[in-house]
Amino acid sequence: MNILLAYNDTDASNRALERAAQLAKLYEAKLVVTSVTPLAIGSPPDMTPGPELQRADARLRENGIEAELVEAIGDIASAVVEVAEAHGAGLIVIGTREPSQVERMLGHSVSEQVQRMARCDVLICH
Repeated sequence: MNILLAYNDTDASNRALERAAQLAKLYEAKLVVTSVTPLAIGSPPDMTPGPELQRADARLRENGIEAELVEAIGDIASAVVEVAEAHGAGLIVIGTREPSQVERMLGHSVSEQVQRMARCDVLICH
């Protein structure tokens, strides 16, 4: 089984990283970590692992886990699901935080969007 971790170096994302690391060890699964950057018009995309992924990689290596790092560009939820599908992930692990009242009214929860769009299981870490 492959596990995809959606990572953005927030407290919630770091909790998700810890859970994904535990699951990867437990199930001897391949761990893929992605970070999504919105598309900037007119500039060529840089697909080398950025600072967020480098920090995730360092934390994982401290726990003895090697992960594949994948930069993604575009709408966050769509990009996470696309990376999961491209890497044959059976599980997406993503963090969430308590949304503001406005975010709740507008339905702007990335983790909920990923949950609705994904064809595999999604673990949302609070």
